[in-house]
Formats: sequence, structure tokens, C-alpha cells
Amino acid sequence: MRFKDRREAGRLLAEALRPLGLEDPVVLGIPRGGVVVADEVARALGGTLDLVLVRKLGAPGNPEFALGALGEDGQVVLMSYWNRYADETYLQGEITRQKSVLKARVARYRPKRPKVPLQGRDVVVVDDGVATGATMEAALRVVRAEGPKRLVAAAPVMSKEAFQRLLALADQVVALSTPEDFGAVGAYYLDFREVLDEDVEALLVEWAS
Repeated sequence: MRFKDRREAGRLLAEALRPLGLEDPVVLGIPRGGVVVADEVARALGGTLDLVLVRKLGAPGNPEFALGALGEDGQVVLMSYWNRYADETYLQGEITRQKSVLKARVARYRPKRPKVPLQGRDVVVVDDGVATGATMEAALRVVRAEGPKRLVAAAPVMSKEAFQRLLALADQVVALSTPEDFGAVGAYYLDFREVLDEDVEALLVEWAS
């Protein structure tokens, strides 16, 4: 299954989420690409848009390959295989680097859209695709700690392995496609152009007004 772009994927994902009967959901996009998908979901379901800030911990020489992920609250989620690709010194350095990026993103994004309280709310965490699941896992753990009523993980495309693992962390997991031989997320989109910080900020300003 291939999507025209993130906006089409978001509209289709919203239709798959509709049967869950979510009540005034907070839809949390994972920056940056996940925010565009989340924007469409929030509009279609009559919810509200916000962010969940997490960062992938990339492998040496291959930053797109996740060894784990880091949450906005400082929580680190490591994949079981991380030490096959990196040592402790590299890992701690990568955590420090990504903490710096997260701090900058908090400073950039949060003034545009004050954080929406999640306690007692139906919450959907959205990304544009889930490969290893490390970033989504970190996001779900961060959100769960805030006490939502219902927590849903959703993406247009997920690997089968990630889908199964996320079932233990979310109340529901929704994916439009779970390919047997999962490739890069961009392979499932005809248009997978880079989403810029300015694009995310524009959406946050729109929702805050």
C-alpha cells in the first residue's frame, strides 16, 4: 500500500480510527512528519492537535537505524539489540546529543502551542510510519505517565514486529498497512518530502488560535 502523501494518509488513518468512538481526542504528532498526519486525524475526528516530543537514538554511521529513543521527560527506551551496534560510550554520547536537540525543540515549539493536559483524555499518538517502533514506544511511555483515559498508537504503515510490541503499551494499535518485508517509511509514500520546523510551527499556531 502506498499513500499519495502524508495528508492523504492522515485522512485514511482517521477513518480507521473512527470506529473506536474516541471522545474529543488529543492527537499527538511525533515531529516532524507525524505532525502533518496527526493534523488530518485531529480535524477529521473533531479532536485537538499537540505534539509528543521524542528523539530517535541513531546507530553509529546510520542515524536512521534506531538503537532506542529518548522522551521529552528524559526517559530512555533501548532496543534489545542496541549493544550489537554500539558501545556504552557511544550510547551516552548519542543520548546527550539528542537531549540537546529535544531541548531546542521544546524551546521552539512549546511557545507556539501550550502543552495540552492529557490526564483523563482519549489520546492518539501518531507518526507517519513505524519501523523499529523505538520512537513510538518512547512516546507511548511518556504519554502513559500523564494518565490518559485511553491511549492509542496509530500510523499509516507499521512493521509487523513493531505492531505486536506496541500492543503491550497502548490500549489499541491502528495501522493501515503492516507489510511482511518492511522497508524505509518513505517507500510507502509517493510524496515524502521533508517536513520543516516552520511547517510544524505553522500548524501549532493555527491550532492555538
